[in-house]
Amino acid sequence: MPSHLTPIIINAKKILCIARILTLEHLREPTALIWSVVAPCLLFLLTQEAQPSRNAPYIVSASWFYSYISASVAFFGFSFYLIGRRESGFTRSFIYQPSAIGRFLASHFLSYSAISVLYAVLFYLTTKPFYGDYRITECAYLAACFYTSFLFFSCIGLVVAALPIKFNTASTLFSILSYMMLLSGYLSTIQVYPAHNVLALNPLQLSSKIFNNEIPLPAAFCIAFAALLTGLYITGRNFRIQPVWSRY
Repeated sequence: MPSHLTPIIINAKKILCIARILTLEHLREPTALIWSVVAPCLLFLLTQEAQPSRNAPYIVSASWFYSYISASVAFFGFSFYLIGRRESGFTRSFIYQPSAIGRFLASHFLSYSAISVLYAVLFYLTTKPFYGDYRITECAYLAACFYTSFLFFSCIGLVVAALPIKFNTASTLFSILSYMMLLSGYLSTIQVYPAHNVLALNPLQLSSKIFNNEIPLPAAFCIAFAALLTGLYITGRNFRIQPVWSRY
């Protein structure tokens, strides 16, 4: 093995190991699973019971739910816990060097990437029987759209994480942002005139266009992925960490 590849391989193993720990930590927390997967699944099933005809295709009916779940994972998972871990004593004690920050951000991103795809598959397995049999190609397409949507909302989340705010303030801000997206979507259903202008700026609406193929998936993925990598790089360069011993 070439000597110049050894540090890269060692660093990759560390990142994967940390990502595995973070993923297991998240999966052991039932609250996130309930609000990000169980609640949207129940709401989707209730709406389908109220509309037994189900004339619309599955992707059209479920696109808003997939978009909302991806936004929840990006806001209250990826970005929200980035702020929380940034303030934790362990992070402030051990993750302050540029190399450590880079490994932490890469592991954090890989962890929630795996979680986002898992949530998309769980939602598909739960809700698809109302519209026919499972199809691997359809599941793969929806997972790709979902992950692209997750990248898109993670870019917004990184902007919030870059603000000089604390954990509780971030929770309130993400809640307000989610509420505003849902409210503008509801206003569009009752055909309120101002809602048309608001809806055009609604990230949920833009995300649902990816699922409905109104925005080409390859182009959307490339743009979202490039934007997120840029955001992670800027976050790593400006990560707000104050080592605990610097105060003395």
